[in-house]
Amino acid sequence: MKKLNRPQSKPTCLNKLHQENKKWDLNSPNKHDRVEIWAKLEEMQGNFCCYCESALSESNRHIEHFFPKGRRDENGDRPYENMTYEWSNLFGSCGKKSGVSCGHFKDKEGNAGPGDYNVFDLIKPDIEDPSEFLKFSQAGSIFANPNLHEDISKRAKETIRVLNLNHPALIAARQRLIEIFRTEIDDLIELNLPEPDFKQAISELRHRVVRCEFSSAVISSIF
Repeated sequence: MKKLNRPQSKPTCLNKLHQENKKWDLNSPNKHDRVEIWAKLEEMQGNFCCYCESALSESNRHIEHFFPKGRRDENGDRPYENMTYEWSNLFGSCGKKSGVSCGHFKDKEGNAGPGDYNVFDLIKPDIEDPSEFLKFSQAGSIFANPNLHEDISKRAKETIRVLNLNHPALIAARQRLIEIFRTEIDDLIELNLPEPDFKQAISELRHRVVRCEFSSAVISSIF
């Protein structure tokens, strides 16, 4: 996860959909509305999942509700249903129909999902900077920043658990990218460049990392 800057201007279709009080389904938002929503989401987070930072494609993405629109509380009510069309509640997440991590996993009920959790324990990346909560190992795993106060550390751990951010496939994908860029750094070191040239090369490498999948993992573990 990385810090996201949400555009202040929201998709205009959300006003209409909220006023009409429509349920979120395949036809609401319709295709035209979804194009508008995705354009704003991509402005905020690029073409990457808001949680795991994997690359998104039309066949592997969905519009995510941070406060889950369908999740029921102990009374059987849906406390966040009124936030279905709120711009501040929408993100782009990996997974089309199902998922082993991120938004779809978060919203699964029963043994297939994370179980009970308090959504206010989760890191909201357009409000908070995840890099202050989360760190990565060179092996690709994600863990709570060891310098956090116990209460804040709990939130980091819950975010990892509820979004299943240490799923083996994610760990392996992060590790591959970390190894690729670690090799590039080692190659630069072997060139024995003058210090200004070396710093420039590292700066350019970091700039490339920012535009790649799992950039937070690479930056946290090797820069």
